[in-house]
Amino acid sequence: MIFPRAKAGLMASLAIGITLIGCSNKETVILPPVKVNVVRAIQSDVPMYEEFVAQVFGQADVDIRTRVEGWVTSVHFKEGSTVQKGALLYTIDDIEYKNRVDRQASEVARAKTELVRAQNDLSRVKPLTELKALSQKDLDNAQASYEAAIAQVKAAEASLENARVELGYTRVYAPFDGVVGISNVRVGDYVSRAGGTSVLTTVSNIGGVRVRFQISEREYLRLAQMTQAELASASKNVQLILADGTLYPENGQVNFADREIDPKTGTLTIETTFPNPKGLLRPGLFVKARVLLKSLPNSILIPQRAVFQLQTLNQVFTVTDSSTLKVTVVEVGPKIGDGWVITKGLNAGDPVAVIGTAALTPNSKIEVVEMKWPETEKNNQQ
Repeated sequence: MIFPRAKAGLMASLAIGITLIGCSNKETVILPPVKVNVVRAIQSDVPMYEEFVAQVFGQADVDIRTRVEGWVTSVHFKEGSTVQKGALLYTIDDIEYKNRVDRQASEVARAKTELVRAQNDLSRVKPLTELKALSQKDLDNAQASYEAAIAQVKAAEASLENARVELGYTRVYAPFDGVVGISNVRVGDYVSRAGGTSVLTTVSNIGGVRVRFQISEREYLRLAQMTQAELASASKNVQLILADGTLYPENGQVNFADREIDPKTGTLTIETTFPNPKGLLRPGLFVKARVLLKSLPNSILIPQRAVFQLQTLNQVFTVTDSSTLKVTVVEVGPKIGDGWVITKGLNAGDPVAVIGTAALTPNSKIEVVEMKWPETEKNNQQ
């Protein structure tokens, strides 16, 4: 028989025992391994590029200017269209210039008539002078009048030719094959050789284009230390990155470098040339010029997000055969796209964990999730 007080004590003892057993079971709960993305370090030749903000210019960008004054009577092109060399672009009122040609033509006729008279006088005076019928002074005067008449004919003919040239300037033609821009004047506008009305439009040859960019003094000095072979290779490996991030399919080459560092900006202008067979590149387009300076052969690459820094140390989590994490100190080189060159501490094929924000520590047990790294592969292929 169990007395009530003893029964109560027994029940308390059982409760304490159950609690202890529960606590003991809770402490021995083993959590499943955390899934962690793992990539393998790759080995590849890494191209070292420098990128510069650049602007596109036509192979030739020519402002079409008027060389005479007058009213625009007709415009013979569609803005933004392709024009051929010698195509008529503008007609300027030519009545005044036709009248000037007629006036100069009459001056030529008058001068030639005077020349005939002076030549006849000389022909008459010369034999009379030989016969002593006229003095030497008379002969000299006749000879001078004849020579003056010749000069007058030449001057009149030159004025006539100049009038004809100016008459020709009332017709404005395309200087080469290209694309014509927006017209700055319309039919009925008055144009002159001076002031803002002198530029009628612009014609650009875009069969090939020029791309200009600026480099700093420090970049110039670094390039100046490269060997002639490296510079020759870099000058022929210029690429363009367009505004949408795509790579222009044609490669360009350096055309020239300016003679001086601009004292206002501290930069040196570099010009490159690119073929433009499809006319994709237009003058004024902003792009990025990417220059291949050199390549790092057989470099080890891993994602940048796999590297974490602790004071002056760069570390990564490598994965052991038992799927546990191990801290490895590495030495890093330049960053290439999404990747980071590892100069010491890793070999090709070493598994590296990309833990992100996960709170993991060394020797943590993980479940490996193989992760592809297309960004690096893409960068290496470009």
